[in-house]
Amino acid sequence: MSSSERIPSVRQLVMSSDRAILDVLDLTLELTARSLRAEHPALDEHTHRDCGEPPLTHEALAASIVILAGSMRAVIAGYCDCLDHILGDREDDPPY
Repeated sequence: MSSSERIPSVRQLVMSSDRAILDVLDLTLELTARSLRAEHPALDEHTHRDCGEPPLTHEALAASIVILAGSMRAVIAGYCDCLDHILGDREDDPPY
């Protein structure tokens, strides 16, 4: 999704001003998950350790945050989809 598609239009903000903070939260959650994956590459692997040891506490917490961030982003997307359905589809702002 490009940054222009992520930013709510003026019309969308007039109809539902909560979109602004929800889009900022969505972006923050995405960046958080990406930074945790960069710091802990094992998060993308299905097995944590060959010897069967449980993941370290900080790795387990990072994995939990990544999972919860994804769930929260799905909730935000669903909420915005509902707004689009209730208030009308997105119309791009007129050029100035």
